[in-house]
Amino acid sequence: MGKITTTIQQYPRTFWVANTLELFERMAWYGFFMLFANYLTGTSETGALEFTQAQKGWIMGVGTGILYFLPVITGAIADKYGYKKVLTVAFIIYTSAFLLLPMFTTFVGTFLMYIYLAVGAALFKPVISATIAKTTNESTSSIGFGIFYM
Repeated sequence: MGKITTTIQQYPRTFWVANTLELFERMAWYGFFMLFANYLTGTSETGALEFTQAQKGWIMGVGTGILYFLPVITGAIADKYGYKKVLTVAFIIYTSAFLLLPMFTTFVGTFLMYIYLAVGAALFKPVISATIAKTTNESTSSIGFGIFYM
């Protein structure tokens, strides 16, 4: 037990906060993503939008592509303006997108709101990775990133 305690104490509070934020963000994203396809293509009797498979593909394909491409750019934005500021903006966008998305029932509205959601997630992703990098050193980075990726 002493070795685990020593390992935990090697990392600053910021490291653990960043990992906790990542954990909850991933649960929110994958929980949402798991059900979103059904919401897009399900019947209106169940409260879904009745989009076609092609429309679902466009929304989820383009939005998810943006989510995984944009961190190259949003990481540079975070480096320039500061991690806390960008993280705050990311959470504002992310939260508002999750709250507003159900209010849009047309293809274009849903598509644009999903893009907005993807931008919020793309702002979030590099900030957490960079925080892990900044809160670890040469001797703690291997375990630190191991914790992060678990």
